[in-house]
Amino acid sequence: MVVMEKCCCCTVRTACLIFGGFALFGSLIQVSNDAKDIYQNITMSRQDQEWNLQELYELSNMDGLNMGTTKDEIRNFLAIAFYFSVTDLFLSIAIILAASFLIYGVLKENSNYLVPTMIVCPLDLFVIIICVLIHSINLGFLHPISLALNIILCCGVVFDIFIWLCVYSHWQQLKAEDQSDLQNKPSPQNEPDNAVSSV
Repeated sequence: MVVMEKCCCCTVRTACLIFGGFALFGSLIQVSNDAKDIYQNITMSRQDQEWNLQELYELSNMDGLNMGTTKDEIRNFLAIAFYFSVTDLFLSIAIILAASFLIYGVLKENSNYLVPTMIVCPLDLFVIIICVLIHSINLGFLHPISLALNIILCCGVVFDIFIWLCVYSHWQQLKAEDQSDLQNKPSPQNEPDNAVSSV
């Protein structure tokens, strides 16, 4: 049974192409950003790291903000951000491949090429949930930085679920069409009988 027939004002087929295009373009940019962040973090000297830490600490505790963030919390936040940049780099590469397969599968009407996206979306969802939990544990769920990040990441959760539903729905449509074609295709055993009767 198909989950969705239409996505807003367009078919799920069109929605898959649109989402695939956006995912492909966005992931290409994200790979570049993650690679740059990882390189800067690896090549940054200890002195620069401490200066960056002090700058963030003063910024978070300046008059008007006064978030009450300690240096250890900021240090943990930066370390977590680095590890998630590494994870996100590999995940973005996987999304690029999955989005490419998605676009190709939709255009060629081949349901098998939609499967990678149905695998990558839950994986991305899992990484987002882990990120929310770790930042909430480190800074506190109601901390302004954590709260802002969690809102952005929760939007990503909704987006992932919506994309998965669209792709899964179109995958079901293609599978149903394949089964219908197989049922309507004449059996090879009946072809000789038909040929004899026609003679």
